[in-house]
Amino acid sequence: MAQLASPHALYISEILFAISYHLADDKKTLARLARCCHAFSEPALSVLWSSVRSFSPFIPLLPPTVKLLWDHGQFDEVTLAEFQCPPEEEWRVFDSYARRVRRLNSGSCHQTVARIRSGTTSFPLLRSLSLQLAEPLDVQGHLFSDSLRSLKISGPAYVHCKDDRVQMAIAQVARDAPLVEYLHIEDYTYSVAQSSLPPLNFAHLRAVEISAFFDYSLLQSLCHILSEAPVTQLKVELPPLPNKEWNISTPVFPALTSLQICGNPASAERFVFHLTSVGLQELSIHHTRGPASAADYRQLLSLVADKYSDTLQQLSLSLSQSPTPNYPYDLSQAVLDDFYALAPRFSRLETLHLSLPHNRYVHLAPEPTVESPTWPSLKLLDF
Repeated sequence: MAQLASPHALYISEILFAISYHLADDKKTLARLARCCHAFSEPALSVLWSSVRSFSPFIPLLPPTVKLLWDHGQFDEVTLAEFQCPPEEEWRVFDSYARRVRRLNSGSCHQTVARIRSGTTSFPLLRSLSLQLAEPLDVQGHLFSDSLRSLKISGPAYVHCKDDRVQMAIAQVARDAPLVEYLHIEDYTYSVAQSSLPPLNFAHLRAVEISAFFDYSLLQSLCHILSEAPVTQLKVELPPLPNKEWNISTPVFPALTSLQICGNPASAERFVFHLTSVGLQELSIHHTRGPASAADYRQLLSLVADKYSDTLQQLSLSLSQSPTPNYPYDLSQAVLDDFYALAPRFSRLETLHLSLPHNRYVHLAPEPTVESPTWPSLKLLDF
């Protein structure tokens, strides 16, 4: 009996990869394709392992002596300090899969492997990494690949942290992954050690998101070490305004064009005050928690008009449903009146979004309209 020849399409790698990418969400089918024939093996495995949600699939692939640490839970400092890294040939299977990974969500296991194998980057072609810092990083380790473009760092999930592990992790990113473009910093510690790190060289960093429950000391430290990065987009969740003053003397985010703030208006006003950007085009302020008064909003709006009335093109202002102990619609009316008084100064404003809590029996007057001469460049109004 004559043996059937393989279809010519199976000799075209681009077609095989296109089929595999089409099945990216169907892990079981990709696994079957990888096992069914040699032609499909490489593209199917590449897509199957391109995005990994945890480090767990790599544990069975570790060298026997390293896997033994996991089996017995031996992660203490003494054991790791005395542990000898296995030779490179024992990492061959692990590396054959790790080099396929482009997106990884990881934690302490990844950090431990990076510490054991300090001279090698475990995932050399990684593009996106989400990492929770369960412990301080090993300074000698190479946790971050130079191919990395997107990074989310989460601090330890407990209330108080006695070291500056978040800042030190960012310093390692600057050292090992200088081409990173997006950085998301998330932390759950209410108090953290101050860092003496200087401004770091992030020549390609464009977008930063800082979402956390921490005090101003960590925020000031982060702003300081990122102060020389050409960040154009920033999203930040501000802690309540402290009694002490903001003490950063270096320019903060001079290239910023888009800013999203979650926090009360007093904190937002202090943050905007210390921005050195002269070309802010998009501003969004969402009052999430904490007290607020009409005077707080008046100062905030006045500052925004003073600094960015000639450049601002999009403005969004959202008040919490219960920003004050008083009736929320009283504050809404006051904010609206203050904004109307400043509106003619925003000569380039094209998009305006106002979300103000109010009582259905109380009419907020006057209502804004696009046709009003108060809004010379307005094209989109959401009220």
